[in-house]
Amino acid sequence: MTSNCLTQGRSTRARHQFFRRSALAIALASAGLSAGQVMAQDNQEQGAGALEEILVTGAIRDTLRNSVEIKRDATTIVDALSASEMGALPDLSVAETLERITGVTGDRFKGNSSEISVRGLGPFLGASTYNGREVSSGSGNRSVAFSQFPSELVNGAVVYKAQQASLLEGGVAGVIDLRSLRPIDFGKRRIQGEVKANYNEYDAKLNGDDGIGYRGSLSFTDVFDTEIGTIGVALGYAGHESSTPEESYNTSSTLRNCNSDYVADQGGSGGWNPCSWSDDNAAAGDGAAADGPYYFVPNLQYFRQMESEEERNAFMGTVQWQPNDDWDITLDVQESDRFYYEDRHDLYIDDGRNNITNWETNDAHALTSYTGYSRFSTYGEYRERDEQYSGGGLNIEWNATDRLLLRTDLSVSDTTRYQETWQTRFRSDRYFFDWEANGDDWPLINRVYSDLDDPANTQVERSSFDDYSFYDGGSSDGRRARYREFLIEDTINAFRFEGEYSFDQGFITSIDAGVRVSEHDHNNYNEDTWAVQQEENTYADVEDVGANCGTDFPQSGYGEDTSVTYDTWATYDTLCAFDRMVGNEDWSLTPEAPSSGDVVLSEDVTSAFVMANFESEWGGVPVTGNFGVRVVETDVTSEGYRQSFIVETTGAGTDEDPLSFLITEDTDTLTQETYTNSYTNVLPSVNVNFLLREDLELRTALYKAVSRPDMWWLGAGRDLNLGGGEEEYASIEEAVEEGSVTAFGNPNMESIESENFDISLGWYPSEDTAISAALYHKRFNAGLDTADDVYETFVINGQPAEMEVNGIIENTGEESTINGIELTVQHGFSSLPEPFDGLGFSAGVNFADTDFEYPENGSEITDDIDIAPANLPGFSDESYNVEGYWEKYGASARLSYKYRSEYLKPFGSDFGQTNRYVQGHDSLDLSLAYNLNANLQIKLQALNLANDAYVEYRVAEDAFNRIEYSGRKFFLGLRFRM
Repeated sequence: MTSNCLTQGRSTRARHQFFRRSALAIALASAGLSAGQVMAQDNQEQGAGALEEILVTGAIRDTLRNSVEIKRDATTIVDALSASEMGALPDLSVAETLERITGVTGDRFKGNSSEISVRGLGPFLGASTYNGREVSSGSGNRSVAFSQFPSELVNGAVVYKAQQASLLEGGVAGVIDLRSLRPIDFGKRRIQGEVKANYNEYDAKLNGDDGIGYRGSLSFTDVFDTEIGTIGVALGYAGHESSTPEESYNTSSTLRNCNSDYVADQGGSGGWNPCSWSDDNAAAGDGAAADGPYYFVPNLQYFRQMESEEERNAFMGTVQWQPNDDWDITLDVQESDRFYYEDRHDLYIDDGRNNITNWETNDAHALTSYTGYSRFSTYGEYRERDEQYSGGGLNIEWNATDRLLLRTDLSVSDTTRYQETWQTRFRSDRYFFDWEANGDDWPLINRVYSDLDDPANTQVERSSFDDYSFYDGGSSDGRRARYREFLIEDTINAFRFEGEYSFDQGFITSIDAGVRVSEHDHNNYNEDTWAVQQEENTYADVEDVGANCGTDFPQSGYGEDTSVTYDTWATYDTLCAFDRMVGNEDWSLTPEAPSSGDVVLSEDVTSAFVMANFESEWGGVPVTGNFGVRVVETDVTSEGYRQSFIVETTGAGTDEDPLSFLITEDTDTLTQETYTNSYTNVLPSVNVNFLLREDLELRTALYKAVSRPDMWWLGAGRDLNLGGGEEEYASIEEAVEEGSVTAFGNPNMESIESENFDISLGWYPSEDTAISAALYHKRFNAGLDTADDVYETFVINGQPAEMEVNGIIENTGEESTINGIELTVQHGFSSLPEPFDGLGFSAGVNFADTDFEYPENGSEITDDIDIAPANLPGFSDESYNVEGYWEKYGASARLSYKYRSEYLKPFGSDFGQTNRYVQGHDSLDLSLAYNLNANLQIKLQALNLANDAYVEYRVAEDAFNRIEYSGRKFFLGLRFRM
C-alpha cells in the first residue's frame, strides 16, 4: 500500500466514522432525554418545591451543582467546574480538573497532563486566562503551564466554548478561565490545610529511593467589618516535592526514506554506507524508487532510564474591599517557584541508517525488522530547570449611578525559565545488530555481532554492555562533553477599562463597551552550547570515568512493563564524568547574547468592543442574549540576527592567476534586523438564548474568533550557510548562488481567523440532573504552509545579495472546516433509597472532523514520496470522559476514565521536522475520602491505574519514535478545616 492510498483511505474512513459517531451521539442524547423524562416525572410527584429542598451531601455533588448553575446563568455557551470553597476541587492538578469537562483534553506527556485542548483542537487554537487575564508562558508557545496554579488554591474553571464581544480574544477553540476565590463573596472564615504523602512505584525502583514524596497546602479566608468598609482576605500556600521518573524507547527527531540494501546494492564489502534513495537501488527494481518497496528510518535510537524530581512552592493572595455598596476593589497576586531536574542514562544506537540490510516493512513502510551497523553509546545527561512565575492585578468596580457601572483592571504576568544541561557520551566500535519491531512495545535487539557473514561466532556477549571498556571505541568523535544553557523571559502588562449602562425598559437591557491595551514582551534566547570532542580532550576516558564515577545501574526492574533486551548497561554519575572530562575549562555561557536562533519580540495589542445585551419574548418564549463587535489591532516588532562574513581574496585577477574568494563567518559580529507587522481583526458576535421551558434551554452563537501564532513562529533570525570557510569560489555571486538561508520564524504571520456557529440544547429536570447536546461548525479561510520562492537581501562584503530563504512558515488562504458534536450527561440518584441515593455520574463525549491539512515538511524526506497531510496540531477526533461517584455518611468514592484519540504534536517551531503523532491514550484514576469528623478528612488517590504507555510515531503508522512508561502514583492525605 502506498502513502497515497493511505491518504485516501484515512480521509474516507474519517468521514464515515464522523457521521457514524454523530448518529451514535444523537441516539445517546435521545436515550438520555427519555431517561431524564422519567426522572422529571418522579421529581414532579414529589412537589414543585422538591428541587429547593435537596441538601448538598458532598463536595463532588456540590461542585457539579455549582457547575450547572454557572452554565445556566452564562450569557454564552460554557462548561464549568466550580467548587464552593478554595481547595475543594477533588483533583491533584488544575489540568486534571479541566479534563473532566466535556471536550477538554490534555497531553499526558511524562505521566502528567499538560497542553490542554478544547473540543479536540490543539492548544495553539485555544486561550487560557486567570481571572480573565492573559497568562505568561515559560515556553515558546501560548500554552499555559497549569501546574503553576495548584488545584488546592484554585476555586474553579469556566470554559467558554463560544465567544462574545466582551471576552478576551485569542481562542478559536475556546477560552479557559481559571477562577480564584473572592473572599467577600465567600462570606465566612475558613482555615484549611492538607498534607499528602505520595508514592510513585517507578521512583521506588530507583537505587536508594523509597518512592515517597509530599504535597502540602494551607489557606485562610475571612471577612472583616471595619470603619472603612468590608474587607475580605484569602491567602493560600501550596508546595510539593515529587518524582516523575520514566522508562522509554526513543528515536531521533529526523526521519528519512531509503530503498537501498547494504548487501544487495553494495555487495556487503565492508565499510560504512548510509542508506540511500535511488532508482538504481535493487529495491526499486526496474521502476522509480517511489514505486518500489522502501522504508522510513531514523538517524539514531536509544533506550532511556531517567530519574526526575520536582519541587514547587506557590502562593496566592486576594484582598477584596467594599467601602460601601458602590465600590468593589480587589487585589490579587500569585507567585510560583519551580525547580526541576532530570538525570538521564541512555543506551544509544548511534548510526541508525548505516549498512541496512535484510529489511522488511509493513504496508505503511515502517520497518518491522532489519540488520543495521552502528556504534553503541553510554550517554549521560543531567538537566536542571528553574522557573519563576509572578502575576497579579488590581480590579475596581464602581457603580457611578444607578444605571452606570464602570470597571477597570490593571494586571501583570511574568515568567522566567532558566535551564542548564550537562551531557557526556562514550562510544563503542561499530557492530552489526538485528532489530525487530514488537508491536507498540519496545523493539528487540536480538543479536549484536562483528561479522555479517558469521554472526554466530562473532556475537558480542550481553555482559559486554555492562563493561566500561566496551565504550572505548577510539574513534575521533567517540567521547564528548557538552554544556548548555537557555533562558526564556515572558512578560505581559495589560490595562482594561469598561462601562455598562443599563436601561429600565425596552429590548436592549444594557450596553457594554470597553478598551484593552496590552504589551507582551517575549525573549526566547537560543540555547548556548559549549562542547569538547575527543581529539580536543586531554582528560578522562571512559575507563577513568568508570573507575571514579561509575555507578551500579540506577534502578531495578528496568523495562519490566514492556519488552526489553538490555535491562542494564554501564552507567556513571554524569556531573562527575563531566568534571573529569572538562577539568578547569571555562565553560560559562551567556544565552542572552545575540544569536541567529533568538526570538526577541514585542506584541502590542489594542482592542475595543461594544456589546448590547437584550431580553425579550418571541412567540411566548423568553429570549435573552447579546450582539456586538470586538476590533483588535496587533502590532508585532521582531528583532532577528544573522551572521557577518569575512571575505579573503587570493590571486592577481589575471587569466594565469584568477581571483578566488574564501568566505568565513565572523563569529564576533552579528547583523541585527528589525521586522514590524501590523494587522486588524474585526470580530462580530451574536448570542441568542431561548428558555423553551423552565428546565429546557436552547443556546445559539454566531461569531468570528482568532488565534494568534505561537511566539516561536514570529522569530526573525536567519542562519546563512556560505560554505563554512572551507571552499574557495570564483566570485561572491557564485558563493551566494550555492549558499543557503534558513529562517527561524516569520514576523509577518497573522492570526488565524474563523467563522463559527454553535448551537446547544440543555435540559435540567432536577438540581442533580443535566443533559446537554451541542453542535458546532468552524470555517477557516487560512492555513499554514512552508513558503516557496521567498528572497531577502543580505549584505556580503558590503554588497547587497538576494538569497532564497528556506523554512518560512506563512499563512495561506486555504479554506477548511471543523464540524463537531458534544454530549454531556450528569445525574445524582438522590431519589433512590439509602445508601444508593449517594450515587451519581457524569459523562461527556466529543466527536469532530476536519479537512484542515498540515503538510508533511520533513526536510530529509524526498519530494516524490506522497505523505498524507496531518490535521490540526493537537486535534483529536474523539474524546470521552466518564466519572462515577458515591457520597454518603461522610465517605466518598470517585472513579474517572478519560480518553482521547490520536493527534498531531509538532516539534515546536521547527516545521522542517517530520510530522509526529501521539497515539490515542486513556487514563483511569480513583479517589477515596472519608470525613473522620466535622474538621478532618482522610483521602486516598491513585492515578494512571492502568499504567498505559504514552506512544508517539512519525509519518508512518507503527514507525514509533517514543514509547514511554511512567508508572502509577498514589496519594494519601489528611485535610483539616475549621
